[in-house]
Amino acid sequence: MPFSLLLQGYPVSDVPAAHVQGPVLQGMFLHLMGEVEPSMKERLHHEQNYRPYTLSPLGFGQPDERFVAFKMPRHNIIERKTTCYVRITMLVDDLFPVFGRYFLERSNPTFRLGATKFVVTSVLDDHQPAKGPRWTQYFSYEELLNMPSDGNQRISMKFLTPTSFGHGDVDLPLPLPRLVFQSYLNRFREFHAYDFLPDLPEQIDFYTGISRLNAIHTDKIKTKRIMLRGFVGDVSFDISKKAPPDLIRQMHVLADFAFYCGTGKKTTVGMGQTIRVE
Repeated sequence: MPFSLLLQGYPVSDVPAAHVQGPVLQGMFLHLMGEVEPSMKERLHHEQNYRPYTLSPLGFGQPDERFVAFKMPRHNIIERKTTCYVRITMLVDDLFPVFGRYFLERSNPTFRLGATKFVVTSVLDDHQPAKGPRWTQYFSYEELLNMPSDGNQRISMKFLTPTSFGHGDVDLPLPLPRLVFQSYLNRFREFHAYDFLPDLPEQIDFYTGISRLNAIHTDKIKTKRIMLRGFVGDVSFDISKKAPPDLIRQMHVLADFAFYCGTGKKTTVGMGQTIRVE
């Protein structure tokens, strides 16, 4: 069952923004899992296929209707006691109980990003905004597959953090329909058995175009040691009127799944955070 939750906290000391982004987020998550169940940490660390979780960059502000994205900080220093958020999604059932136990078993839970200690102030924030994305939610795979679809031939997506695809020996930071939906398809197949159309990527390539690009540009996540680059912005994908109904329905399923699985490469260190928009 895919889960999405928010981990809220603040640093106990001033810290350079680049020191608490990227791989240190993944290190934090694996450490928390290992504190509860060491074998789980080992499994996740050595996973050869798609890892069953995603992590956002550190976000700021309040998760209400104005909190429309996880913005990478542009200032050099995050001041102590600044409220920050990490969005965590989990794609298999056994991760959530282990993650939750870490906080249930501690009266004053903390976590570390690199050398910086963060005090946890909230997990699984139940606040649901009147407008904008519901950041904390979950659905079973069966519910995702059975969500009603009106056959709308337009699917609009917002790519919140730098998004890129591995293409041979190079990166390709372009929202090409086949690459986008292929990434969702690969992840869905990894974690749930369902008979998608056998030639779904080819049909997407043939029947799907791009009708709108809004504020598309390259962006980066600056970390202590590396720079992660990709595209961000809004994209509307249009499906041909001649497309088979099963293709349209399955593309809608995959677009809904994007909220949990992210898009493209390096989704475990902050890249590819994606939501669907009306």
